Amino acid sequence: MVQLRKWVVQMNVANNKVQMLHDLLKKEIEAGTYKQGEKLPSVRDMAVSYNLNKSTAVAALATLANEGLVRTEAGRGAFVLGKREPKQIAMLYYVDAAPFRVETELLRHLHKSMGEDYFLSLHDTTQNYPVFRDKIVSLVRSGVKGIIAIPPKGYIPTQEDVDVLNDTISDRVPLVFVIRNIEGVNADYYSMNLDTGIQKAVAHLATSGKRHIALIEHDSRKFIEEELAGMETACRNLGILINPRYILQYDYNDLEVLKQKLRQILEEIDAIIAPDNLLCSLQELLRNSGKAIPEELSVVGINDVVSPFFYPPLTSIHFPVEAIGFSAMNTMMMRIEKSMPPEKIRRNFVPELIIRET
Repeated sequence: MVQLRKWVVQMNVANNKVQMLHDLLKKEIEAGTYKQGEKLPSVRDMAVSYNLNKSTAVAALATLANEGLVRTEAGRGAFVLGKREPKQIAMLYYVDAAPFRVETELLRHLHKSMGEDYFLSLHDTTQNYPVFRDKIVSLVRSGVKGIIAIPPKGYIPTQEDVDVLNDTISDRVPLVFVIRNIEGVNADYYSMNLDTGIQKAVAHLATSGKRHIALIEHDSRKFIEEELAGMETACRNLGILINPRYILQYDYNDLEVLKQKLRQILEEIDAIIAPDNLLCSLQELLRNSGKAIPEELSVVGINDVVSPFFYPPLTSIHFPVEAIGFSAMNTMMMRIEKSMPPEKIRRNFVPELIIRET
């Protein structure tokens, strides 16, 4: 045991010395003490100058080489490389989705997961497919290293559209779709499985005796299909009848029409599931309904972006933006560095149901 402790102490000391020499050399390179192309002192000279073992100097140089600051040549030594230009990753999304939407949170996690050698440029698609397509074409021509994109909702691309995108990106530029996908395009894809999220929400509502559940549909075709499928599966498994009048479509340009539809069924329902930003816009109507939340009317949000702004705080299907952002950015960087298999990844993360007070 004494020998083991002694060995651990020695290893810690050695690692500290490697880090200290690495930090010193890096600081001198960044300060211009050693210019681009200039040779660093030899391993032997560094060992003598700093009173270190040669193995310590070799380890410090290896770390600098891994960081792209120097290159080592057998028999010649280590030479300073020029400053590496950061690689551009373009992000295509709909700017007007900010600030109370999933897209805003996703951007934060993409940026947080990005390596030091990259920068993220933002590009507005105006929720218009021709703009989206032309932006990808121009970015590829400009030499962008990779593209992460949220395809516009409401438009179903033709086979010609798919062919144009595949011909444009080919093997030149990696493309990662997030939130929504375009079938047939040679891209990685990360999103949320709302089908499973809705099933979790309905099962939770059923435990408190709620059986007259309203659903306000999402504004994206992918998620509408998934939430309807999840609603059907959950209600069938739990023996709950779905009333078609309780499935509400929403024109996001006309909140008043939705309020009128909701007023017509409020007396009948005992639960409602809808995007959380929309529920925040409806909370005055829900409060004035005369129904106590959650005893007489349970409320479940989708996305969990603005849940704290509802009173009481919303139980929510949490959109897994952190997992999607990390996975999309990590995949993008690995594609750019060509360090992962060519097979494309398609993943819908299962969302967590966050139980709060509604």
